[in-house]
Amino acid sequence: MRTRFIYSKRNSACFTPHIALAQMFSRTATRAGLKLIMTQGFSPRAKISFAPELPAGVVALNEPVDMFFEDCNKENILPAMNAALPEGFFISRVTFPAEDSPALGKICTHAEYLIRCLSGFNQLEDAAKNFFQKDLLSSSFLDNWLKILIKSPAQNPIGGFVRNLIQENFIAGWHEINIVRTKIGDQNLNLS
Repeated sequence: MRTRFIYSKRNSACFTPHIALAQMFSRTATRAGLKLIMTQGFSPRAKISFAPELPAGVVALNEPVDMFFEDCNKENILPAMNAALPEGFFISRVTFPAEDSPALGKICTHAEYLIRCLSGFNQLEDAAKNFFQKDLLSSSFLDNWLKILIKSPAQNPIGGFVRNLIQENFIAGWHEINIVRTKIGDQNLNLS
């Protein structure tokens, strides 16, 4: 059964690297008493699919992960998974997409971020426009944050934007910037 969880990673959980998420979610499912479907081949792995990756240190509020279970109790899966997750992770909802629905890599065509930095905040919007160019669909200010909507987050990783800011001496390093991915999905930021 294909199961889509929408989860957040906050506080110290945001430092969990993308490469460690598959193992972390596999172990969580095992602790929750769920049996994952394994891939075929020489080195079978749990069948899990994620949205385009985020660099370590980026907070995420609505991240999708598709997991494939042999069988599960739909009513108990959400509380069981949340009880087994490490601190800082939380699953807000669960859906059950059709087995033949598109993979997350095809669905996640747009992403929304909140960004703030210690210095040069007023020029941050121009820096985003110069870096993302036509793929920056909108930008606006929300309190002390710059809110941006970009298309093709897999081809326009937010980490590339930060590296560009460092290269341009806009910031000295990651310690001078905060980033939150608030949503990811189709052009309306839905994950159907």
